[in-house]
Amino acid sequence: MFKIAETTGLVVAEDTKLTIAAIDNAILSKTRLASSIIEASEQSGLPMAQSQKLLEGMARSFEHLVAGRGDMLTVVRQLSAIKGHSTLDVVDYGCPNGLTARVAQPAPAAELALTK
Repeated sequence: MFKIAETTGLVVAEDTKLTIAAIDNAILSKTRLASSIIEASEQSGLPMAQSQKLLEGMARSFEHLVAGRGDMLTVVRQLSAIKGHSTLDVVDYGCPNGLTARVAQPAPAAELALTK
C-alpha cells in the first residue's frame, strides 16, 4: 500500500483539474483562431494555397491538443488506480469536470504497471 499524505493528494487532484481545464481552454482558443483565420482569409482575398497551409497547420495542432487531452484521461485513470492502492483510498477529491466515477475507473492492470 502506498502511503500518500492527504494534502499531497489534494494538490495533485487540484493540479490535475487545472491542467484539464487549461487543455480545454486551449482547444477553445484554437477553434476561435481557426475561425478567425478563415474569416480573415476570405476578407483579404488570400489565395487558397496560402489559406490551405494555414488550415492544415491549425488542424494538425488541434489534433495534438485533442490527443493530449486523451493522454490526460489515461493519467487520471492511473492516478485513480494509485489512489485506490494507497492510504487515500477512502478520500474523495472528486473527478475533474466532465469525468464520472465510471470513466475515472482504473485502466486495466496491463496499462498501469504499478510498482510498489
